[in-house]
Amino acid sequence: MSTKAHAGRTNPRTTAAAGRKGRTGRPAGFSAVLEDALASVPDTERESFVLGVVGEDEDGLDRALWGPGPSPAERKAAALVNLRRQYQARRAVVEASLTRPEAAELLDVSEQAVLDRLKAGDLVGLKKGREWRLPSWQFSADSELGFVPGLARVSAVFAGGVVSLTEWALAPNSDLDGATPAEVLAAGHVDDVVRAARVGTAAAW
Repeated sequence: MSTKAHAGRTNPRTTAAAGRKGRTGRPAGFSAVLEDALASVPDTERESFVLGVVGEDEDGLDRALWGPGPSPAERKAAALVNLRRQYQARRAVVEASLTRPEAAELLDVSEQAVLDRLKAGDLVGLKKGREWRLPSWQFSADSELGFVPGLARVSAVFAGGVVSLTEWALAPNSDLDGATPAEVLAAGHVDDVVRAARVGTAAAW
């Protein structure tokens, strides 16, 4: 093909991408799209998602399709959106959780026994100031000890903290036939939940 003939052709992908760009050369609504995308990605996968899209130095991007990477201001804005979501999620978990005296009353044990369970990993909790808050999903009247079994094993393989674990434990899980991890733990199927946690951790990498 001659150089002249080749020059007369247009790249449909480039043309389409150019049509989506604003005057700055960046796709229109870039910040909004980035924020929406980040909000839809689980906490445990968010860093790898961002690096996969923008790269540490924008290496490997098709700039004709994506345009320039986000500016420092856009990166900061996206990070702030992410942090706000994390803090809101933490506050929601804390407010819906039990205090140590409440947990002790439910389990008919001393507050020190609850603390011992926290230290052993049998229960999980968050600190609010100097006080513990224990997410309510881990308590089960149908369980022999009054709380779901196997939390220490699940926490050991779960890639995230108590807030992320709570969100995950209460969400229907396709690896558990649509049941939530909390429900499956309460039923005593610890191995199944540990396996699902491992699958989720592997997917995050």
